[in-house]
Amino acid sequence: MSNVYGLTPLRFSYAGFYVLLTNDIKDPVEALQVYRNKDSVEKCFDDLKNQLDMKRLRVHSSPAMDGRLFVQFIALIYMSALRKKMKETGLIDKYTVQELLLEMETLTQVRYSGKYGQILTEITKPQRLIMERLKVSAPT
Repeated sequence: MSNVYGLTPLRFSYAGFYVLLTNDIKDPVEALQVYRNKDSVEKCFDDLKNQLDMKRLRVHSSPAMDGRLFVQFIALIYMSALRKKMKETGLIDKYTVQELLLEMETLTQVRYSGKYGQILTEITKPQRLIMERLKVSAPT
């Protein structure tokens, strides 16, 4: 198959261009670095709004708002640390942060008073693989 110029078009599944326009930064590597940093900040705000339920504060006092913002900030730090660890271990290729948390959600530790102490629910194979990759040991 050829076009009007007699050339056969190339077919690539993933071909394209990436363009960043800036008035300030002249170095292309630095411009890409700044863009990627901005992208990570946008992901943090997305985490706050969509995964950490911070669309509306729903508080009635200033101290309550301060407390809620503090808890959300700590949660965001944990989410960012988990995302970083997932990138380092390759788990990000298999799971999103939300999927990983959903996978681990059923793991529960039950504490009994008396001689039984604490019991951990059965660990599934995917949970065990996640824990091994993240170098987290199961409580005994």
